[in-house]
Amino acid sequence: MSDFLKYENNFSKINHFDLKLSHGDLNYNKTPLVTIAIPTYKRANLLKQALDSALNQKGFSDYEVIVIDDENDPGNETETQKLIKKYNDPKLLYYRYEGKSTLGMAGAWNKCLEMARGKWYSMLHDDDLLKENFLDEMMQILNSNPNISFLKAQHDHIDERDLSDLNYEYRSGTVEKMFEKKVEKFSEIDYILLNPIGGPVGIILDREKAIKLGGFNEKTYPAIDYAFFTKYCLEYDTYYYHKNLCSYRIAQNISLKNGVLINCAKIHYDIINDLMSKNIPRKIFFKKYPAYYYLKAAKHIKEFWGVEVTEEEIKFLEKDKNLSIFWMGTYGVFKRLWRIKKMIFSKYPVQEV
Repeated sequence: MSDFLKYENNFSKINHFDLKLSHGDLNYNKTPLVTIAIPTYKRANLLKQALDSALNQKGFSDYEVIVIDDENDPGNETETQKLIKKYNDPKLLYYRYEGKSTLGMAGAWNKCLEMARGKWYSMLHDDDLLKENFLDEMMQILNSNPNISFLKAQHDHIDERDLSDLNYEYRSGTVEKMFEKKVEKFSEIDYILLNPIGGPVGIILDREKAIKLGGFNEKTYPAIDYAFFTKYCLEYDTYYYHKNLCSYRIAQNISLKNGVLINCAKIHYDIINDLMSKNIPRKIFFKKYPAYYYLKAAKHIKEFWGVEVTEEEIKFLEKDKNLSIFWMGTYGVFKRLWRIKKMIFSKYPVQEV
């Protein structure tokens, strides 16, 4: 059993980071309903696109956009600082830490939660984009469904890789197409079967609830988002809106380095073990599922991401690294039947906006 789903106060780890407001006016809107928070680190060229998509929302105006800059270059003006100076949008607030260390990924995400002032919170990575109707449509759903405190919008992809050597194409199955423009509630089973949230763009959640959960845990790197969203689901439920309202960028970056993606799959493997161990029937049926998931993930990493997975990286599975056709077939069929069952029998709080 891992301790990834246990409570830990991750905000206490960043108490000594005192961020300064370098751009913007806190008095312009003292109580915004929504905060869009953008953590950034040395990517001014991409940040501009993300920032423009956040500031140019249509149909909804009660929000702020905060940028948490984790780049330190004492005495020199960074490219990010030069970029921010070009904006006069009163919704924008820009924070920097001028010490010698950096927050790191989890630390920056938690600072975003801390510095946000909205009841509702949406984190936008500095290389992703929001459609101009993102806030308008998402807030319509949240305002009319008070039982929802976490809503994720479907995303499309901006794929900047050279795909010539990859045997992969984006596709959506018939069952998935039947979910279009519907809101789906996720359960623990969904988090066992896969990472139902996918890319962490396009999420709006209750900020206070996220803080009560302790924030993002650096121990779960490189699956920090999946671990946190799973924990949120266990306490408050998570929902998914099947409509493209944002874009997730795929490019050559640290995520594509050897070892990062398979380590992410290993965190998933450990959390799946935690979830399936919660009751006896689940433990019996899913006893081979962690290995099934890990082997499928390894195949996906090679086909979709173009990253090799070594024999050493699957060695810990021992005899399960050659999982029988029975288990591979059983879990494959179960996943399809689970999606069909949810499509037919689930009641959705919203049909369409």
